[in-house]
Amino acid sequence: MKRLSALFLALLMALSLCACGGGADPALGKYNCTSIVMNDINLDGSGEWLELKDGGKASVYMGGETRSADYTLEENALTMTIDGQEVGTGTLDNGVLTLEFLGMTCVFEQEAAEE
Repeated sequence: MKRLSALFLALLMALSLCACGGGADPALGKYNCTSIVMNDINLDGSGEWLELKDGGKASVYMGGETRSADYTLEENALTMTIDGQEVGTGTLDNGVLTLEFLGMTCVFEQEAAEE
């Protein structure tokens, strides 16, 4: 009986660890640009995007060029750096990333996750 109880408790502990796995960070993924405003002028942001990756890494595609970047996300405040220089700050809320980026206000919306 003791062995059966010990086996049951071991199984229960293993299952509880699986339940605490957490899964992927919902902030990670590709975000497509929906608007860019610079000096009160609306610019075409179609085709521009950024991707937030694990470990605070990101890729940014703007102006026909892809750049590697680093980011920090605390609560919903995001700070982005390229080549060690801060280039943007903003907020991430419900899949919408608003970023003050190189003198522009850029709004990005997260792509729907594939299932």
